[in-house]
Amino acid sequence: MRKRYLLIFMVLVLASATASCTSDKPKVYADSPTDGERKSIVFGDLSVEHEYYEAAVLDDPECVDYIREMRIRDEEIGAQFVVHVSLPPDYSEGVSYPTVVMTDGIWRLTEHTGLRKMMKDGQIRELILVSIGYPDGYDYMTLRDRDLYKDPESFLHFIVDNLVPILSENYSVDPRDMTLTGHSNGGYFAFYALFQRDTIGKNIFRNYLVGSPALAARTDGKSMDDFEREYFARKQTLDARVCVTVGEWEPVDFTRRIDDFVRTVDARLYPGLSLTYDVLEKQTHTTSFKPAIDRAMLMFYGT
Repeated sequence: MRKRYLLIFMVLVLASATASCTSDKPKVYADSPTDGERKSIVFGDLSVEHEYYEAAVLDDPECVDYIREMRIRDEEIGAQFVVHVSLPPDYSEGVSYPTVVMTDGIWRLTEHTGLRKMMKDGQIRELILVSIGYPDGYDYMTLRDRDLYKDPESFLHFIVDNLVPILSENYSVDPRDMTLTGHSNGGYFAFYALFQRDTIGKNIFRNYLVGSPALAARTDGKSMDDFEREYFARKQTLDARVCVTVGEWEPVDFTRRIDDFVRTVDARLYPGLSLTYDVLEKQTHTTSFKPAIDRAMLMFYGT
C-alpha cells in the first residue's frame, strides 16, 4: 500500500513539475492575422444593444451612420473583441489619415462623437478613430485587468499584429502617424506600450496619451519603473510624443506616483522624446479622460 501511495505521489509531483515547465515557456505569437482570426471578422452597424448607444446617439444622432462595428477573435488571448471605427467627415480613400486607437472602448463611443465635432469645427485634422472593447454583457472589469496589466504583452500583440494590419487593409490608415490612448489601467498599458515600442510595438505608435495611469499595477511582479529601466538598458533614444495627464482632484498618493515617474523619465533626457505633463483643473479620476483626449488631440493634431 505504501508503495502505491509513493507511486501516486511521484506521479503527482512529476505532473506538477511538467505543468510548471509548460507554463514557464515563452508564448508564441503570430506576427500577422491567422486564417482563423480573419474568418472571425464581422463588420456591421453600431449595435443598438451597446451599453452607451443611447448616450452616443444623444450626443450625435448621425453617429449610427459613421460608427462601424467590427468583431474579431484573437487566438492567442482566446477571446473576442468588439472594435468601433469611425471615419472622418470628408473621408477619401485617396488620402492617408492619422489614426487614433483608444483602449477601454466600452466607454469611448462619445469620444467618437466628440472628436468628430472637433474635426467638423476645424479644431483638429481629420482622423480615423478606433476604440477596442468587449462584447455586450461581459465582465468588463475582469477583462480590462487581463488585457491592460495582467497580460499586456498579449494585448499589445493583438493590437500591433492583428488589429492594425486589418485596419490598414480596410481603411486609409497613415502608418507613420498613429496614436495610442489609455486611461487608468489603460494609462498603465499606454506606458507599457511606450516602453515596448522597439520590441512588441514595432515602432507603430508615434503618439501616446497616458491618462491618469494606475502605476500601482504590476505585471508579473514588475512595476512601470522596471519596464522603463529595461527599455533604457536596450535603447537610449525614444522617438515619441507623450502627453501625460492627471486630474487635479485625484488622490494625492495616486498622483504622487505619477509625478515621481514622470520626473524619472524626464531626467533620462531621451533624444527624440517630447513629454508633456498636464494637471487638469477640477477633474477627478472618473471625469478626466474627456478633457485629456481633447487636449492631446489638439496637441498632436491641432490645425
